Amino acid sequence: MTTSVTDPDADARRGLRIALLGVAAVPATAILIALSPSGARAVVYLAGLASVAGLSILGGATARRALSAGTALRARAVVATMLGLWVGVTAAVLWFWTLVAVVL
Repeated sequence: MTTSVTDPDADARRGLRIALLGVAAVPATAILIALSPSGARAVVYLAGLASVAGLSILGGATARRALSAGTALRARAVVATMLGLWVGVTAAVLWFWTLVAVVL
């Protein structure tokens, strides 16, 4: 018996891993900001927020796809969906308004 690449259980696991990677990018961004020269901090901050938003939203969307496909790992998929989408959307909104503030 072969399993497909988009197996719902694999999507639930993958979604949680990606969402947690997005959350782990928050302190990594803070460390990179502290290590960067003061002239480049805004760019590093915006790039870090974009990576947090992208990874978290990707993880949340992957876990949401697992939920709609009927995964047996529902609790894992729900946690990944809520965590990924909440952190991702928050980071995306913060990225947008920070970009507006930097440009103006």
